[in-house]
Order: sequence, then structure tokens, then C-alpha cells
Amino acid sequence: MASTPCPFSFPFPDHPGLEPAAQYAELRQYAELRQYAEPEQSAGLERSAGLERSAESGQSAELRQSAEPGRSAGQGRTPLVPVELPGGVPALLAHRHADACAVLTDPGFSREAATELRMTSRSKESLALNVVDPPVHTRRRQLVAHAFTARQAGLARPATERLAGELIGAMVRKGPPAELVADFALPLTMGVIGGILGVPAPEQRRLHPWVEAMMSTTAYSPEEIAAAHKGVHGYFAGLLDAATDGLPGELAEHVRQGTLGRDEAVHLVSGLFIAGYETTGNQLGMCVLALLRHPLLLKRLRSDPAVTPQAVEELLRYTSLNAAGGVPHVALEDRPVGGMVVRAGQVVVPVTDGANRDPDVFDEPDLLDIDRPHNPHLSFGRGRHMCLGAGLARMELQVALDMLVAELPGLVLAVPEDTLGWREGMYARGLLELPVRW
Repeated sequence: MASTPCPFSFPFPDHPGLEPAAQYAELRQYAELRQYAEPEQSAGLERSAGLERSAESGQSAELRQSAEPGRSAGQGRTPLVPVELPGGVPALLAHRHADACAVLTDPGFSREAATELRMTSRSKESLALNVVDPPVHTRRRQLVAHAFTARQAGLARPATERLAGELIGAMVRKGPPAELVADFALPLTMGVIGGILGVPAPEQRRLHPWVEAMMSTTAYSPEEIAAAHKGVHGYFAGLLDAATDGLPGELAEHVRQGTLGRDEAVHLVSGLFIAGYETTGNQLGMCVLALLRHPLLLKRLRSDPAVTPQAVEELLRYTSLNAAGGVPHVALEDRPVGGMVVRAGQVVVPVTDGANRDPDVFDEPDLLDIDRPHNPHLSFGRGRHMCLGAGLARMELQVALDMLVAELPGLVLAVPEDTLGWREGMYARGLLELPVRW
């Protein structure tokens, strides 16, 4: 299935703001206008399905059914949009909710087979859970999953509340303006995962520049990225060697028993640390900015904290964290997706931010609506690679927003929004800074 020109590049370029890039809206519009697949695309599908090409229209009956308005298979939109990944690799974007779910949950699609596409600067080894397939993924995840259950997240709530209170107290004592990313969002999320993994606060701050380099796509040089990998690996190797309790102690025991390789354990624990704060910290900054854009919503959270959990779910859907678009998957065999057949070896990228704006699933998808009755967003993924720390991240976001709106009742931006700096060339989107006053 060949790639054909699209009116936008992929991955979508960095952009300021909370909402998915304008390219997501263009993607929807482009797909809606596509009444049939290009001839070179559909030819392979027709051969595999035994369909005859219509001489008049140049499209197959199957593709026509999946693309025409009112038909059940395609809901009037092209299921998979062809693009070209960096390096010239052709791929298909699964931008609809159902199709993204299909790719994410189908064992016939492999993340591991797509690791050479390098959509991030992280080494394949450092992505110990994110890009491996079963049975290796299953074995590794089972070793650490018990530390990230909903029950464990609940047990971590009191400590999270104490840390949030301390950070807010320090900002109040210093006086406004405060820089909410550096003074609150990152130290809070870093402190929570650091506590779980036994990483002291001073060491957390020392690791942060290395983590930044590892999470880049283009922002850092190869030499800086290599040094970052070496520094993070060295730190967590030492942590595991000295660990006697907690999750690191358990992993160290598995190494001693020969059920887990030492480097494997190091990459597991370092990956948990990176994922445990880098994503949630940047997400928190964007959530706060979204609330500052909507003063009435901020007022409602202050007067009725019971709505915070549903507000967090809507903010997760509404904001756009993944700057690389999605994690590439390779079809291991011919697989059906969205009424089409994806051929073995084809690369497919489930675009979760696009799926989170699917009008077939979310009414008025571009509206921030915390009363949304049905919100099956894909911000934590789906299937076997669904975010291990989803429960912990939800708890941290809920605690952070509850305490900020309660303790800082006059919270507003301290600078014009158009002066805010945004991360560029990074895998996760986020604010460079968020100056606020109260």
C-alpha cells in the first residue's frame, strides 16, 4: 500500500497551544473529502479481497462502502490516511477512534517491529515496556504492575497531598509571581515517582536534564543524547545495586535469582522514573493553562471539588501531549482495519489525539466540556500497552488541581498567554514555563 501525498507533514510540527495541532482538524477535513482511495492504494486491496475495479469510478465496492457518507464501515471518512514518516517510510494514520483502538488492541500489529523508525531519541533498550511485544512485554509488565494499581495510587494520595501542600506553601511564602512548571508541576510529579522508586529529591533534580535529552526528537544533539543515556543508566544501575526494599529491591532480587537481566532491570526502573514524571508533569501544566483560559470552569472546580475527576478526564482528552503523533505499529500479517485490509509489513500509526476528537464518538469534540457523559479517550492508550501509571497520573492531576484552586483562589496568568514558551523538538508537548499570580 503505497504512500500518497498529503496536504500536511507527519509527525505534525510543534505548535503553541493546548488543542491538538491544526493538522488534526485538517486531517479530519481531508479524510471527509476523500471519496475513494487513490488507484495505487486500492489495487492491492482489490487483489486481496477478490474485488473488481469499477471502470467508471476507479474505486472498489469495498472502499466505496467504507468512504461514502452514511455507510457503516467508514462513517463517511477515509479510514486510513497515507503519509510519509521521517526517513521516507510510508505509513497509514489510524485517526478514527475505532480504528486506533483496533490497531492498539490487535496482536497482529507489532510495536517492536517498528522500533527502527526512531520517532523518539530514546534507545530501544531504554523503552523497556513501550516498544516490546509479548511474551517479553508480558513478563516485564507483570514484574512491576502491582506497584501501579488503583489501590496503590490511592495509598500514595496522602503523600501526594502533603508534597503538593509543601510546594504551594513555598510559592505563597515567596510571593507571586510563581513559575508553576518549575515550582510545582515537575517537582510534584517527580517527587511522587521518586518516592515510589527511592530516588531522593536532590537526585531527581540532577536526573532531569538527562531525561529532557532522552525525551527529545530533534532538540538535542546525538552526543548529548548518548551522554544522557549513559548518565541515567549509570545512576539507576547504582540504585539497583544498593536496593534492598521497595520496587527496586524486588527487581534487584529478580536479578539475583536470574529471572531478570541486570540491564533489563535498569532499563525498567529508569523507564518508570522517566514516564512517571515527564509526561504527567507536562500534562499538569497544560491542564492548568486550560483552566486559566476558562475562569467559569475554574470557579466551578473551586466550589464543587466533586467534579474534579471528570474534569481531569476531559482535560486529558482535550489537551495534546504526544508531539510525535503516535507510536508506529507494523502489521505482522494482513489485518482488517476500518473496512480496509492492511497488508503485512505496512506501518500504521494510531493517532490518539485525533481519535480523541472523533466526532463519531465525542459530540462537539473541539469543545472543553467537563459534563461530557461519555468520554472513552485514548490519552492513556488502549490494550496491552495502556499506560501502566494511568491510575497514579489521574490521582496526581486530581490532587494538584484540587489544591491549586483551593489554596490559590485568585489564580491567573501573570503574563500574556501569547508570550508563553512551548517545548519544541520533544516527544511530549508542554510549556517551558507557566508564570502565575494570585
